[in-house]
Amino acid sequence: MNATRDVSAGQSGDRPVVLDSYGRLSRVPETGELEKIETQWADNRKVIDRVGATLGEELKDGLSAWKRSVRRPGWQRLLERVESGESDGIVVWHTDRLFRQPRDLEKLIELGERGFKVYSAHGERDLADPDDRFILRIEVAHAARSSDDTSRRIKRRFTTKREQGVGHLGGPRRFGWPGKDMTWMPGPDETDKDRPDASADLVEQERTALREATDAHLAGIGQGTIAAEWNKQGIRTAAGREWIAVTVKSVLQRPTNAGLIEHDGKLVGRIEGEPIVNPEKFARLRATFAARRRGRTVGESYVGTGILRCGAPDCGVKLSASRKNTVHKDTGERRAVYFCNKQRRGCGKVYGDRRAVDYELRLLVIARQSDSRHASAVAAARARVANRLAELHEEITKCEDVQTALSERFGLLEIDVEAFDRGNKPISARLAKLRAERDELSGGNPDGPVKAQDPAEVAKQWDSGDVSERRTMLLSALGKTLLYLDPATRAGARTFDRKRLRPVELQG
Repeated sequence: MNATRDVSAGQSGDRPVVLDSYGRLSRVPETGELEKIETQWADNRKVIDRVGATLGEELKDGLSAWKRSVRRPGWQRLLERVESGESDGIVVWHTDRLFRQPRDLEKLIELGERGFKVYSAHGERDLADPDDRFILRIEVAHAARSSDDTSRRIKRRFTTKREQGVGHLGGPRRFGWPGKDMTWMPGPDETDKDRPDASADLVEQERTALREATDAHLAGIGQGTIAAEWNKQGIRTAAGREWIAVTVKSVLQRPTNAGLIEHDGKLVGRIEGEPIVNPEKFARLRATFAARRRGRTVGESYVGTGILRCGAPDCGVKLSASRKNTVHKDTGERRAVYFCNKQRRGCGKVYGDRRAVDYELRLLVIARQSDSRHASAVAAARARVANRLAELHEEITKCEDVQTALSERFGLLEIDVEAFDRGNKPISARLAKLRAERDELSGGNPDGPVKAQDPAEVAKQWDSGDVSERRTMLLSALGKTLLYLDPATRAGARTFDRKRLRPVELQG
């Protein structure tokens, strides 16, 4: 077939046919080795030369074509180029590199009415041809069935291993357990196959740290203190990173520390041999975590926490705040600072006086809420999502009510830790998704003014409001704008430079 005649609708017949090259990491069934994308691209270029076309873009994705929840940037780019007419077809090494789910094929068929073709080293399919669409659907259905069968076998194998007392089911080495050294870097003539096992001394050091940290936490020592102590001792995560409070909490709560194998919150087996941590101590430790009340809502004490971001290069972490032991001489008010928190993977290089920053936030809110252009934009955006936001608020309230009731039952010892975890885990996951969707639709705030206000009225609302109300006003004023606090310059007087607050408008 002469490829030069396959021209998209609306394009000049003089324009050469443009074919994109798509590669996806895949394992060779016989050896289990990865089939490199560069190799696939090279074969695809031969096909493009053979049909007399021009190479468009070389696109790629990872191993996850069969997982519904994983976003494939290369696949998304492919669809965009097809829809815009930039591409006249796609070349893949085999169709299973492109499709593993029937829905993926159907998306492309919807865009293929103009004669879009799929080429591969094994032939050619025209999405405008009913017979070719039929064959492709069979091939993709077979690929999906193959993926489902593989998934079923893997799940069954993991279930069998759990029943046999195998606690670690593959993947990188875990802290306190033997396995390949994840901090090893290959030399000039070495590959990942040469990666050595972590030394027995290192594993034992990690196990001792877990036991001591469990005792320390039961004695009332916080996760942040434990993280700082581990970092000071040179103890690192299995991947070689420094510890922060949240990673300490995560590693201390692993059931395998006590020789327990759990799946979906249920005990399904026990690991043979002596556990790292005494099971009774582990039960007490997990009970302390489960019995804790939810901490303060972010921003209850400070206006800018969780909203302001670090402006240092390559950082962007949301800022924390803390009080100091000194006071402002003019008012006697205790000082506080916003800062980039290393315990939250921040750079630790940005600080700003809380009172000075809050003053600038007040001016920003007054300016924006009294600007008719901004208020109109807020009103229009809110109108588009009002119905969904109402549904989200209702669902969130129901989940929070169930979570509160569950916590009360646990506090009254009506249910044990295992029952609490089983009930709370899906609710927490659901709440996280609902809140994320709510914040995405509303910019963090579904309420607030929808028309320009008098500056004096905005100032009055700010000055009379508590921290929560001021945060609501700030989120409404920002909308889809991100607000960064840049590092201070060392030169000049020690006064806050308002130019350090840098708004950045999100695109789209």
